[in-house]
Amino acid sequence: MHQRRPNILFVLSDQHNPHWLGHAGHPWVRTPHLDALARAGLRFENCYCQNPLCVPSRAALVTGRYSRNLGIYDNQHILEANSVTFPRILSQAGYRTCLIGKAHFNGEQFHGYQQRPYGDWFGQAHQPDPRRTPDKGESGLGEWLQQPGPSGIPLPLTQTEICVAETAKWLQLHQGLHPQQPFLLSVHFDKPHFPFNPPPALFEHSLRHARLPRVRDPHFRTSVPFVRQAIRWLYPAEPGRLSNAEQEQRRRTLAAYAGCVEWVDDAVGRVLEVLDYLGLADDTLVIYSSDHGEMAGEHGLWQKSVFFEASARVPLLMRWPGRIAPAKRVAVPVGLIDLFPTLCAVAGVSAPATCDGQSLLPVLDGGRLHRDAVYSESVLLKQPEHAGCMIRSGPWKYNLYLDGAEELYHLPDDPHEECNLAGKSQHAARVGTLRRQVERFWEPQAQLARYQRTPRMAREKHFYFYSNQFLTGEGIVVDAQP
Repeated sequence: MHQRRPNILFVLSDQHNPHWLGHAGHPWVRTPHLDALARAGLRFENCYCQNPLCVPSRAALVTGRYSRNLGIYDNQHILEANSVTFPRILSQAGYRTCLIGKAHFNGEQFHGYQQRPYGDWFGQAHQPDPRRTPDKGESGLGEWLQQPGPSGIPLPLTQTEICVAETAKWLQLHQGLHPQQPFLLSVHFDKPHFPFNPPPALFEHSLRHARLPRVRDPHFRTSVPFVRQAIRWLYPAEPGRLSNAEQEQRRRTLAAYAGCVEWVDDAVGRVLEVLDYLGLADDTLVIYSSDHGEMAGEHGLWQKSVFFEASARVPLLMRWPGRIAPAKRVAVPVGLIDLFPTLCAVAGVSAPATCDGQSLLPVLDGGRLHRDAVYSESVLLKQPEHAGCMIRSGPWKYNLYLDGAEELYHLPDDPHEECNLAGKSQHAARVGTLRRQVERFWEPQAQLARYQRTPRMAREKHFYFYSNQFLTGEGIVVDAQP
């Protein structure tokens, strides 16, 4: 029998390409625990982040608001203290709330969570591997394409393993001290985000199987200016002009990314094992997602910020025994902003009027979700003049950029987004309709002003020497080495 208000375990990874899952059809990556989670519950096949960059995406997720309504587009932008967030609402509603791992909050570090024993209080969450050295620059991470390989950090000292250990400890304490009180426990892993340095066994296994995706259209000369600028910013060489050594380096990068995906999967499996062993599984809604994707060589591209599916779409899995029917798949487009009102509905409280998303509870209960569109926005890091807005409406994806450039893709016929239909005369009417819809939502004429009026950190969190910190019972924040 369920509690009237269930526990909520929200697992968030960082930079997980939605194609890189066994149940999504990936040919060689192993994700048995996430696959089992999908079989046991609900799989949203078209969930989008609201901004394919860490800080903006996480701010939109925790507030349930689009970037256009927050003004947060950059990794130095600050979410206003005392913002209305889902952990704040659930804390006020009687839930015990805790965040373990990466939040990428600038400024205030709780945003409604009552406890935060471990995470990126001062640092960036991502650990330089094996350790920070002067040649790795201010972030300590080094050049992302040259660093992939097996981890050189003792496994118990890695952010992934500490998150698992702290989660097990927190759940044990909860059972011992507050077994009748519902909880919201957010566990945020920093992987598979770079640096791509998984445990050696996972890297070696993936290296035996890794194959670079075939690149049909590398977008280096034919794409819209926004994508070309992203390429200049992120990508060191054109795929068609890579030497054999460069090709092998990228294959190693892909293998290391796969190892990090499998590492997260294994960590999720161990967290769920703890939940089950403690007798909590039947009364807990489990959610797995990621803040944004990773291009991982698709179109010859890497990292994020663009609107291709590998970058802007994310996994979203939910399991709730006795409430969500197993092995259910939902194709209607949804967004990470929908998690706030969904969690409120699950907890039996009203979502605040500030939420831009809508509750997914009807879908969880076997009903249908009626939605016209979901949006995503992007600004290239530290380049506010390069900005865009995406709409996913039914089978169509349309992108409008600040310079007026457009893209239109029909995803069922063109799942790899290789044929931009925006310039085709037979699609002129549809392009016009979607353009007007995006313009009403995004108000591109106000975009630069929104970006510029948002308060910013003087520096990114990268400069701090240690990536994560512990908060002691005495309220002291202590660096977690390395």
